[in-house]
Parts: sequence; structure tokens; C-alpha cells
Amino acid sequence: MPKKDPQRKCAVTNQIADRDALLRFVLDPDGCVTFDSGKRLPGRGIWLTPHRDVLENAIKNNVFARAAKTPARVPGDLVSKVEQQVRKTKLDRLGLARRSSALIVGTEKTRDKLRRGKLALLVLASDGSPQTTAPLIHLAGQTGTEVLVSESAKTLAQALGRATAVCSGVLDARMAATILADHALHSGIGLSTDPTVAEAAS
Repeated sequence: MPKKDPQRKCAVTNQIADRDALLRFVLDPDGCVTFDSGKRLPGRGIWLTPHRDVLENAIKNNVFARAAKTPARVPGDLVSKVEQQVRKTKLDRLGLARRSSALIVGTEKTRDKLRRGKLALLVLASDGSPQTTAPLIHLAGQTGTEVLVSESAKTLAQALGRATAVCSGVLDARMAATILADHALHSGIGLSTDPTVAEAAS
């Protein structure tokens, strides 16, 4: 059986969740709060639910110092740094998926794999034309494929190394789950209106 992801408690809400669903922070040697996007930095981890109000609460109420049991200095731009890094991780993962052949790009290729039930996840640009995206969403509903409405076509194209990227599809189920988790983290931070997860429509 696969090993269950270790769980951690949010320092603000006290809710327990898998570590991959939380944000991790540590104090650097100078006592400065640092976002540990890879969850690998040394030091006592301070875990937070990935919502903007939770992060702002932690900053306002000195939660980092209480959790670390030592004075903690919070950078004035911590919230924006977290959002930027989470977003970068999200986009980098899409690029990695394409380079590892776990993601295909292009309307025709995506439609073909979708029709044959070969996609684990349909990824669409947030500004894609309904004439292009609506038939794919309908087809995803018929095949039981989850749909992720991600960022703009330009942003996705840059991440995927393509001239355009309105439609793409993830072939590998594990990679699809990871990509959805990345987008959920970014969406939870609440600083961007781009990423939204949509259920496949019939």
C-alpha cells in the first residue's frame, strides 16, 4: 500500500491536514520568517492552511514567534512572496509535465486523447475562446475527466514553451493530482483571480 502523507497541524486554525496541503515556514539563522516552498529547509516547521486570511492572521498575531518559541521577524512582503513562489511552483510543474511527456499541448491532440479516455486532466486557459473550450468541457463531462481552468493562454504558453497553449491535457494520473494540488494551493492564497478549478460539465 502507498505510504500515507504525514499530517501536520495549522498553527492558526489547529486543523490537521496532509503536509502537501499546507504551507511550511521556518526561521532562518537571523530569525526571519522564510517560506519553505519545497518543505525541505532545516529547522522547526511552522505549518499554515493555504488561505490568505490565515497567513495574514499569523502575521498580525505573532503566530510564527509563538510556534517557534523564539522571536521572529516577519518580512513586510511575506504574503506577496508566498503567492509568487506558489505560482512559480505551479507553472514550473506544468513545464515539467510537458518535458516528461506527461502533458500534451494543442486542441487537436487534446481532443483526440480526451475522446479516447486517455486524459487524467484537461487544462484550459482562462481566456480561451468558448468556441474552442466549450466542446472540450462537454467531452470531458462525457468521459468523466476533470477540468482545470488555469491561467491565461500567454502565461501557460510561456510555462510550456509553446507559442500558444489554450488547451492541454495531462496523461499521468499522479501528475494530474499534483498539478491540481498546486493550483489549489495558489487559489487558496487568494491573491490571483487566474486559477480556478472547474468540475467537468456535461
